[in-house]
Amino acid sequence: MKKNIITRLAFILAAAMLFASCGKTAIEESQDAYSASDVVPVVLSTSGPTVALQTFTYDFKVTYARAGSTWNWSSADETVSTVSADTRTASVLFDKLPTSGKAIIKVTETTAGGVTSAEKSIEVTVNKFCPLATSGFVGTWTGTDGQGDYTYPATITNTLSGTQILVDGLNVGFMGDFWAETIISGGTCLMTINPDGTLVIAEQYFCDTDYSAGYRIKGSGLWDNCGAKPKLTINYDVWYPDGNYWIAARYGANYLGGKTYLTASITLN
Repeated sequence: MKKNIITRLAFILAAAMLFASCGKTAIEESQDAYSASDVVPVVLSTSGPTVALQTFTYDFKVTYARAGSTWNWSSADETVSTVSADTRTASVLFDKLPTSGKAIIKVTETTAGGVTSAEKSIEVTVNKFCPLATSGFVGTWTGTDGQGDYTYPATITNTLSGTQILVDGLNVGFMGDFWAETIISGGTCLMTINPDGTLVIAEQYFCDTDYSAGYRIKGSGLWDNCGAKPKLTINYDVWYPDGNYWIAARYGANYLGGKTYLTASITLN
C-alpha cells in the first residue's frame, strides 16, 4: 500500500512538473510583453569642440550606441555638411559668424520603435578667423610665461625654420625661479603653425641647464590674428630627465593652481 502511495505521488509530481514546463518563464513573458516603442530615448552624451573658428569644419559625435537607433543632426546657425553612415557623427561647417558669437548644434535620437528623444543642444563659441602666413609669426613677442603664482615676464624671439617657427626664450623665468636652474644651452624648440588657428610643439629636445642635461618639451596652443596685433597662447610642459617626469604635470596640483601645464601668453611687438 505504502509503495502504491509513493508511486502515485511521484506520478503526480512528474505530471505537475511537465505541466509547469509547458508554460512560459517570467523572462519569456517579459520578452513577449516588450515593445521597442516602450523605450524613451535620451541623448546621453556627445563629444566635440566648444570653440570653433569661422570657415572650418569640425566633427561632433554621439559617444554611446543603442541597437536600432539613429541620430538626427541640425543647426540653424551653421551647416551640417555630412553625417556618418551610422549617423553618430556629424561634420559641421562653421561658415557663418553668429551675432551672439555662439552657435547651437542639435541632435536627437530615434529608437527602433520610432520614438524620438528631446533635442540635446551643444553650444559652440565661434571665433572670427583672420589668416596669417607662417612668416607673419617671425619677430619678438612679449607677455607672460609660467602658471599661477609662478608666472613671469617673457620675451620670446621667433624665427623661420623651413615651414616651422623656431621659438627661443620659452620657460626662462620658470626654470630660473621655480626650478632654480639656469638654461646654459639649447632653450629653443620648433613649433608648427596650423592654418586653423592651432599650433603644435612636438615632443623634442629642449635644453641643458647648469644642473641637468637633456630636458625635453612638448605643447600645443592657439594663435589669433584678429586683434591689433597677433597673439599666441602656448600651453606646454618640460620633461625633467633626472626624475623622468613632466614638471607641470607632476607639481601642478600643489603649486600651479591645479593646472598641469605652463602657459606662454605673448603678443607680437
